[in-house]
Amino acid sequence: MANRLFLQTILKFSDKIKDGSVRITDIVDDYFRTSGKAPTEEESAILLKEFQDNAPDNVTTLEGVDAVETILPMRGPNVQRAGDMSDTPFTDTLRKQNPDVEIRGDEGFDELMQKLGPAKEEGIGSLFPKGKGAAFEKIDDRDEVAEFIRNMRGAGIKNKDIRGVFKETGTDIEGGKRAATTLARAADMGADTKVKQELLSELDEMKMDEGPRFFQEEYMGFDDFRSATDAKKIEVNNAIVDDLEAMGVADEDVMRIMGKARELNKNNFFITGEEFVDIIKEELEFNDINYNVDFYKNYFKELTRLMRKPEPRFMYGGVV
Repeated sequence: MANRLFLQTILKFSDKIKDGSVRITDIVDDYFRTSGKAPTEEESAILLKEFQDNAPDNVTTLEGVDAVETILPMRGPNVQRAGDMSDTPFTDTLRKQNPDVEIRGDEGFDELMQKLGPAKEEGIGSLFPKGKGAAFEKIDDRDEVAEFIRNMRGAGIKNKDIRGVFKETGTDIEGGKRAATTLARAADMGADTKVKQELLSELDEMKMDEGPRFFQEEYMGFDDFRSATDAKKIEVNNAIVDDLEAMGVADEDVMRIMGKARELNKNNFFITGEEFVDIIKEELEFNDINYNVDFYKNYFKELTRLMRKPEPRFMYGGVV
């Protein structure tokens, strides 16, 4: 099933491959985050062929590093080069995995996806290594665990994070459910990086430790609503900078992008937190930087709701 998921990953990036805005390593990283696996030799071969066939001539896939030697496993002195890759191994594998599907071998990605259909979910057993000591083997009530895993998947928690829950909590299912609640919260808010998750954790800790007065009257220790919002804009600004730098975006590009939002924020008129994020989003898109800012929009929505007093139910009167 991994091959089918890998096809979907390549298909997702097909337009960016054609316009030269994505590298091989970007696709490999995305596939690893989704599946928890590195591409097999056959999958690496089909990815290389896709770049050879469709990427612009001036694209350097790995910034000067030999893509074949970096991605494909080494096999002694007879390592296959990109130019003499077999055209059949990937097709042969798909035929073996899908004996009821007629696969010619010359289908494009769209046609293959129509024939194969959506990727099937990995079985629960695939989440845990086989053999002595596997977390799943130590748990008595496997039906409860299976239901727990299905619920985590339904909440958008990825397999690698599910493995992390069991690695952290072992056979303590209740502890696992508490950890999964935190992961589900992050998934709901779109906190898909460590930096975003830390910002969300700080907000959730304040909500647990402090009451409505802390947000609605004390404004989290700031003078007023605007001062509190501006302070949080700085925190968000710094969080995005950290993530962009971790992605490898050049310092001068980061400063230029974030500087536009900071410049507009200095004006006399008030810019909401969500508007601040929208400015950054536009600059990121203009510079062809693929970074999701949905979390920060959700973050400011929740923060604003916490700091605003709810309107009285009968504020405008009404028919009794």
